Amino acid sequence: MTAPADAIQAAVSDSHADAVDFLQTLVRMPTENPPGDTAEAVEWLAATLETRGWEVERHPVPNPFARNYGRADITNLVVRRAFGAGPTVALAAPIDTLPVGNGWHHEPFGAEVKDGLLHGRGARDSKADIAAYVFALAALERLDGLSGSVELHITSDEETGGFLGPAFLLGQDLTKPDAVIGAGTAYQVITGQEGVLHLEVLLRGIQAHASRPQDGRDALEAAVPILARLMTLRETPGQPLTVGLIEGGRGINVVPDRVRFTVDRRIAAGEDAEAVEAGLIAAIEEAHVFPSVELECRRLLLAEPVAPTPETEAFAETVARHATAAMGQRVPIVSAPVVSGARHYALAGIPTVLYGVGPPIVGEGVDFTGDESVSLDDLEKATTAIALTLQDMLTR
Repeated sequence: MTAPADAIQAAVSDSHADAVDFLQTLVRMPTENPPGDTAEAVEWLAATLETRGWEVERHPVPNPFARNYGRADITNLVVRRAFGAGPTVALAAPIDTLPVGNGWHHEPFGAEVKDGLLHGRGARDSKADIAAYVFALAALERLDGLSGSVELHITSDEETGGFLGPAFLLGQDLTKPDAVIGAGTAYQVITGQEGVLHLEVLLRGIQAHASRPQDGRDALEAAVPILARLMTLRETPGQPLTVGLIEGGRGINVVPDRVRFTVDRRIAAGEDAEAVEAGLIAAIEEAHVFPSVELECRRLLLAEPVAPTPETEAFAETVARHATAAMGQRVPIVSAPVVSGARHYALAGIPTVLYGVGPPIVGEGVDFTGDESVSLDDLEKATTAIALTLQDMLTR
């Protein structure tokens, strides 16, 4: 290794215990989305990073705008460390996590360390990435001769599309990075992402007592053929479709006057997102054979797939080279079946890759239900890879 690389590796190694403590503190703060209460964790993180002498900006999202996406109070952080004139590289990771769910054998917010793994909700997705980014930036403090800036973007709406996080920061001209590394895996550099459509389907009938069902208009009866059609559509290869939530009815002895369900349809590269939405709504309307029950389809989220640009591919080569050296094995460049909030940077024309801490996304089943964990060895190695990438980008 070169002298700067040796200094980076030493800095990451020396601070590894601190990085583990940092990650444990983050994991012990629940940030499930829904409900999306991340205020305590965001403020702790902001105060912690201010003690390092970094410029920390708190950017609250206006409440009326946040409510459009089902959120109330949400604050994003932009942390800046300037080393001189030159390019700006942003490290972007969300602090919100999936709900805890079931299937845990470790306390979800205990941050227990056992057999080299740190367990807890958000440990892998994506609080370990935040830790890696913070300590990669800290490692650069030991170097001289850097030209450029590093930003940390800590957002709180990964589980609801990134519109209140990366999209908000870009749309308000709060950041203009030249390249972005977003939360990902230590074993792959991801350049392409799939898209997704989230639909809410509402059926409104008329309530009646179960002793006289003929007086009502059964919304559940109307939902059955629509759900059957969706189950048929989900068999289409390359078009994953999931009905993720169903609710309705008011009581065991009442004809249900309302049924609501949600649909998740993944969108592959090359598909037109608007056309996918139009086609799915048309299929639902065609399957609706009870005209006395009102049908409504609402778009909750439409995210275009991301295709890598030549500039992104070149940036990915740099990240992959340093990741391969740090991980001790080849780290390939791939497109992945993920929908990341970092896509907003890519769609704005900024070279963007996903790289962080955790197991491969492509070619391995990653469990996001119970017993989420992250390898602490991967945390140290990925932190080194990210720091080496930053050093490379800021010395060109």
